[in-house]
Amino acid sequence: MAKLIVDDAESKQSEWVHAALREYEGPLTRYAAQITGDVERARDVVQDTFVKLCAADRDELEGRVREWLFTVCRNRALDVQRKESRMKPLGEMELETVESREPSPAAAAEQNESAGQILRLLATLPANQQEVVRLKFQNGLSYREISHVTKLTVTNVGFLLHTAVKTIRQKIKTEAKPTGEALRIAL
Repeated sequence: MAKLIVDDAESKQSEWVHAALREYEGPLTRYAAQITGDVERARDVVQDTFVKLCAADRDELEGRVREWLFTVCRNRALDVQRKESRMKPLGEMELETVESREPSPAAAAEQNESAGQILRLLATLPANQQEVVRLKFQNGLSYREISHVTKLTVTNVGFLLHTAVKTIRQKIKTEAKPTGEALRIAL
């Protein structure tokens, strides 16, 4: 009887980890790649993150798995980045990871150009603003979740987001304007 209980608990843990893997592997890999500057290192970071999830207590993480995963991933990616001591811009990789709704070739070209413009503008922002923008708009984290991931206050997160969006909008006004759809996709 004890073996059945253990097997059931292991099965539930395994299902829980697999569900988290399906849902968060892609976003975590993109996030880690933005920090490390390398997709292969990012995959290693994400693998380490899920190894830690396998060892984590499911009950302790109830309701905050996404936040926990992004925090662990961020910390590991920063460790790797510090160790490597280099960052590369990821504009092209980010453009390749954007999902499309299969627009016409002309519309796709325009979206790619506009998204590239926004990503270039995003890359001109300070690192802390880039990080909160990506966590909010690319990964859908709430201010509270971003606060826990980055160890900033919720107020500071809001200020950084406001400042980043305002700066990008001002820079867009001085350049050719991207379409609204490209802005949504890029951020």
